Amino acid sequence: MDVDRTADIFDDTLGEEEEEELTAEEVLQKLEEAWVNEKNSPELLEPKMEFVECMLEQMESMEQNLETLKKGDLRIYVHKMEIARIKFLINSYLRSRLDKIQSYFYHYSQVPDADNPSKLTKEETEFLEKYQRSVGELFQDICFRHLQGSVDFSQTTMKPPQPNIEGAVFINVLKSLRGLEIRDTAGSGRDETLDLEEGDQHLMQYSGISHLIEGGVVKLV
Repeated sequence: MDVDRTADIFDDTLGEEEEEELTAEEVLQKLEEAWVNEKNSPELLEPKMEFVECMLEQMESMEQNLETLKKGDLRIYVHKMEIARIKFLINSYLRSRLDKIQSYFYHYSQVPDADNPSKLTKEETEFLEKYQRSVGELFQDICFRHLQGSVDFSQTTMKPPQPNIEGAVFINVLKSLRGLEIRDTAGSGRDETLDLEEGDQHLMQYSGISHLIEGGVVKLV
């Protein structure tokens, strides 16, 4: 998705963005990477709403500039396809995050602390609260109100669904890293230390590399 090819009708927009640290094309690449990471991560990652908001503003400018082209100009169809692709990317990114919130709403409703800070945006927190209330009301209507007495879930041994951070994921190494410690979660004492070389691809346990995603050392594929 080459934003530079559209510079002929987006001169004003790109001229303003050249003063920023990232160009529109670079922001789009960052958003694409965040989207792929979010799609392949079993848990919520740090939100990249600054990229989403930037591309929404860019799309608005692009749509306004399209109005300056004459009817029948082939560039209109090309640029509309580009806008549609950006919309899909943003929608899919946000939908991936909401899907995880819905699947593990009890997990993400726990009070965050220093060891487990919240990765929800303000809007996602509001969505979570509404979704949790809706699920509670549904269970109350179809099940709990028909039971005698009260149900104390704190006394049950059942655990609510949680993200499977022990599962395997494919990673692409963006920056070389020496001495990555991989813990043997099976408790067999088979801990090991690995060296990651830039450009390598590995199949690894998510919990062992999750901290490297935000630092840009690896990305999920």
